[in-house]
Amino acid sequence: AEMARVLADSNHVPLHRLSLLVHSVSIMHKSLDNMPKDENWQALTRNSTNLRVYIMAFDVKSDDMLRILKPSIPLERIHFDSYVTCVSGAVVDLISRQYDKFLTHFILMNDVIDMSTFPDLSDNRNEDPLVLLAWRCTRLSLLAVHGYTVWAHNLIAIARLRGSDLKVLEVTEESIEFDQGELADQ
Repeated sequence: AEMARVLADSNHVPLHRLSLLVHSVSIMHKSLDNMPKDENWQALTRNSTNLRVYIMAFDVKSDDMLRILKPSIPLERIHFDSYVTCVSGAVVDLISRQYDKFLTHFILMNDVIDMSTFPDLSDNRNEDPLVLLAWRCTRLSLLAVHGYTVWAHNLIAIARLRGSDLKVLEVTEESIEFDQGELADQ
């Protein structure tokens, strides 16, 4: 929060890019109470109107991500990488609602050992958070998913929603699941 206040000072040259690394180890040793609040981000973006933020999160719990992600962050790119924790559908949904104006890159990686069971972000809901992300985030040009279940029909929906604006759609073959009805048709 203090860094955001200093950078928001009009005496500083406006920022264009801010890259943040959030790691589970650093969260264990430091409190999230000192993270910038939404008003800090608002002040920072007033002085740096072209600011875009890139967040890399390593093994960060979804509850912690919900505390970090403030509405006024001009989030352009986010990269989740995990060995232990999994990103929840609620975090993906929040990202698609809060950062629909800026988000261009969304990378979701789960380096699991057991390749037979990948976490499913949809949690048996009708709406898949990745499809909603593709629908809401109209600037999305890169979507990469490794180690999470992606249903084939949702993959098609994502590709259709973003069309040629989606320059990279990268999904691990083992992540793609088919409904039993789809398998019977193929």
